[in-house]
Amino acid sequence: MDYTPDVIYFKDKSGKLVLVNRAFAKGLNCRPEDVVGKTDYDIFPRQRAQRMAKDDALVLKAGKTIIDKVERATRPDGVDNYVSTTKIPRYDSKGRIIGLMGITRDITRRIRLERLVDEKGGIEKKARDWEELYKAKSQFVSAVSHEMRTPLAIIKESMSLISEGIFGVLNERQNSLVKKASVNAQRLNNIVNDLLDISRIERGTFRLHFSLVSLDDLIDDSASHFRNLARQKDIALDYDLPDQEINLFIDLARINQVLTNLINNAVKFTEPGGKIKVEVKILESKIRVAVIDTGIGIIAENLPKVFDRFVQVSGSESHNKAGLGLGLSIAKELIERHGGEIWAESRPGVGSKFYFTLPRFYTTDVLPEEVRYRINTLIEKGVKVHLINLAIFNYNDYRAKIKNELKKLFKSLKKIIDQSLENKFKEGQFKIILIDEKTGNYDIIISGIEEEKADKFCDELRARIKKFFTAQKIEEVFIKLGVLYYPKKIELRLMHEASANINIKRILIGSELRRHRRVEWRANIGVSFGQHQPLFLPAIDISQGGVCFISDRKLKTDSQIDLRLELSKGSVLNLKARVAWLAGLKASEAGKYKIGAEFSGLKIKEKKLISKLIDSLSDAAKAAK
Repeated sequence: MDYTPDVIYFKDKSGKLVLVNRAFAKGLNCRPEDVVGKTDYDIFPRQRAQRMAKDDALVLKAGKTIIDKVERATRPDGVDNYVSTTKIPRYDSKGRIIGLMGITRDITRRIRLERLVDEKGGIEKKARDWEELYKAKSQFVSAVSHEMRTPLAIIKESMSLISEGIFGVLNERQNSLVKKASVNAQRLNNIVNDLLDISRIERGTFRLHFSLVSLDDLIDDSASHFRNLARQKDIALDYDLPDQEINLFIDLARINQVLTNLINNAVKFTEPGGKIKVEVKILESKIRVAVIDTGIGIIAENLPKVFDRFVQVSGSESHNKAGLGLGLSIAKELIERHGGEIWAESRPGVGSKFYFTLPRFYTTDVLPEEVRYRINTLIEKGVKVHLINLAIFNYNDYRAKIKNELKKLFKSLKKIIDQSLENKFKEGQFKIILIDEKTGNYDIIISGIEEEKADKFCDELRARIKKFFTAQKIEEVFIKLGVLYYPKKIELRLMHEASANINIKRILIGSELRRHRRVEWRANIGVSFGQHQPLFLPAIDISQGGVCFISDRKLKTDSQIDLRLELSKGSVLNLKARVAWLAGLKASEAGKYKIGAEFSGLKIKEKKLISKLIDSLSDAAKAAK
């Protein structure tokens, strides 16, 4: 009795305590012998003593047992708790009730756990109800939107036929009304498309269709349309594009949708006489596109909300009435699904800048030295050499999915390559097949063939791979298939698209396009800008080209900053850098930004120190694995 934490006590028929254990006395801050002979009225407040006496009477007079009666109580130290009390009658040898025995246990933790379980069940039920409601809403929006598309298409076509005078010449007033109807039908069509996109995103049925695209071609295709649109409002629209050709692995239609949305908004919110610029910059590992206007701008408190759904922010009430406020939220979803970032900067009365980034298209790593030597030897002799590269584009994700089947896949692809080579090329020709299972790359080097024959070989290889993937029911994998003609100039050639969720692309690729190695770096770096005192902010990763860090301050794009990097052995690097891109973090870290800064004006010594740091970080990561 004395070693249990439960309160144990014996009472006689008059309600006096005849025996208590140490736990009982400890709760009253006294000794057991100090309690014996007293009643509940001597120890507890009157109201509580009356409740206890009532239970005692039930046991002592009626011989009833009280099992696990749960009550809320207050300990002598003033802490509220929950207790479970059991009381049973005590009999003498003749079967007469001479008292009772009681046990009281603190069950506060049990009660709290039960409440948490109940609350969790209630929350889970509400979550299920909300999920069902959300799903029903998405399905309703999708169904209604689909149903609206057909009558809308008929209305648009009818308006087009009428405006073209197919059913007779219109007078000026009729023509004006038809034009207004056509414009509003198109506006409604855009709203329907946005609603369909949002419903697909919410239901998880949204899909991207990747292909290899020239960014110059993408922008050129729509440039004349947007220039005409801007000219109608007396706005100057200019394009600032790099001389270097840019090839991206993207969903052409969706990135065009993002660009269209941003330029349309710029035209919409820029007054006559204003200017708009579409600017493309090549960063270390990304392409950055900006749409810059001299429009009405956005106030600071509204800027974080511009990418929220069903939210419209501007300085004019008339502008707010058009559309549902879905365009920018869809644009954000599209860019992030491409692995890029999107953000905005604005000042009321000055204008807005909307930026987004997309990952650059990179080729295989530089070929081994021995292979390069053999290729160069052939080139010096005037022999034409072809490098054919086959690479699994989304290799890391795909490797995680198939795991044990990886070796089988590589073996099968090697067999397909061998069979294709046997069909097209003679025994005496110089041929090398390099396989890299770490990166998902195959490099096939062939000498002494014409371009037409290399094209046919790629066609056959593409067809064989497509047939193999379809037969094996392999989905959600993208392959890029490329040919580099040595020593000819690199240029975009052809693109092919296969079915069964497989895209196989052919492009002339160059091994000199090598991305800076980027490694994880968990350290605090000093960041200062303007006249502000330096802030010590957590870094995420570093490369020879730049560093990525977390900031609770939204830095301005292309602004110059000073960095202080602490290297090993106490050495410090003070560097200049430029803010290249930024991205807002998740809702749980609202108000913080991921900043990508590119180094500028690095000296040879500084490059060596950064390279040494990257090597040490890479070695440490390998050792940890």
